[in-house]
Amino acid sequence: MGNPPPTWKQLVAESLASLGGEAPLSALIEALHVHPLRPRTATWQATVRRVVRQYKVFEPFKTKGGRAAYRLLQESQVPETGSVPFADAHGEVQGMLLQIGRICGYETFTNTTDRVTRRLQGESIAQFATVRNDAQSLRGLPLERIRTIDVMWMAEDAEGLYPKIAFEVEESTKVKNGLIRLLRIPQRYHTLLYVIGKGQQEFGLFSRYIQDSPFREHSNRLCFRYYTDVKSFFSSGVEFAKNRACFLGTQDAQILAETPSQPLTPYDN
Repeated sequence: MGNPPPTWKQLVAESLASLGGEAPLSALIEALHVHPLRPRTATWQATVRRVVRQYKVFEPFKTKGGRAAYRLLQESQVPETGSVPFADAHGEVQGMLLQIGRICGYETFTNTTDRVTRRLQGESIAQFATVRNDAQSLRGLPLERIRTIDVMWMAEDAEGLYPKIAFEVEESTKVKNGLIRLLRIPQRYHTLLYVIGKGQQEFGLFSRYIQDSPFREHSNRLCFRYYTDVKSFFSSGVEFAKNRACFLGTQDAQILAETPSQPLTPYDN
């Protein structure tokens, strides 16, 4: 079996790097016009414009002549937004989910409020989301319906990004609110939906709610996981990323450079 075709994000990043890391949009489109791996679609130029708006690794700026241009950032250079004085359990779980998504090869999304107010071991979780949360970047999605979801792992098809797996991190009576937000994702995406809870109280509420309408009709794709499940998955994912980098003889800077070095505090379930 051959290697999978590159994504549009990879094609644009590669072309921008070949132009010295920054270039006017017109020059980027010209470079992609002759790229041998570019999909030969009629709307490919519109796709390029969507991609540079969509991902935070492409930083927009204006040339001296006022032309639209983009600069390629390393993931660790993507600017953070806002600050908060302390971390909380919700933020740590949310940050871990965002990092796991990246380890698993997805683009990652979190809502505007949490990317400012939530932290993972003192670091803003904004840096772990690879997708901008704005209507221009995600204009193919019903963003007003789904933009408050805690975390989404996103895949890409010919129409653009779509939510493959979605998560709500909830405590106590907020479980029902989380379920309602998850069901705002249109069924056509066949998204897997997860509620992440701290302990037995949350699991009990989840189990009760999915017996009733409207949740009962979606019980085949609604799942519950504990905070400790996320921590375990995160730890194994980080170990896998390190082993992969060691085995392949290369640095996986996008993952390893942003992985907290201190052990995370376990949660009771």
